[in-house]
Amino acid sequence: MVRAGSSIRKRDWRKVVVVLTVGVVAINSLIFWQRYKLIVWYLEGNKKAQEMVILQMLENARPIIERDLKMTLPEKILSSMAGKRNEKERQTDALKDVRRFGELGFENHWLKFKNVHNLDSMNGFKLHGFDFALGWNRGNTDEVLTEFNVNFLKRKVGKMQINDDCSFFTELKLYVEKKAKEN
Repeated sequence: MVRAGSSIRKRDWRKVVVVLTVGVVAINSLIFWQRYKLIVWYLEGNKKAQEMVILQMLENARPIIERDLKMTLPEKILSSMAGKRNEKERQTDALKDVRRFGELGFENHWLKFKNVHNLDSMNGFKLHGFDFALGWNRGNTDEVLTEFNVNFLKRKVGKMQINDDCSFFTELKLYVEKKAKEN
């Protein structure tokens, strides 16, 4: 009698192990199959990912701002005599404006992460085999601002390419100029 009960428990235990194994395999397969959608969902809701994009914008904008906002000696003298902002203050304010524009882009959903894994191009821009893109949609159509890959194991953005022809940069320049005139 003890043997019969023990063999039933062993069969029940085996069934539980098989069901759990099949369940784990099914969930992992589903996650692997939907990994691109899950990563876009994660990036959209993650403030760290948005901050990373903004920091990359600032890094790319810094040399341009420093080059474009250089003041000649007469301009420096005139601005100091008139009590206006000096070159360094203008550059600092411009970088703050770039940061604010990036934040506005995410707040107003003008900047959105996209899964472009199976696409060859998006609105005429060749994607070069990248899996993800940051889209700019303030205009009438979605444009690719940057395309990139994500290293799944390290949870970091890998290789990245920026679309210099995106209207984002025109809008950003207008925004920075408008804010500079206000200051």
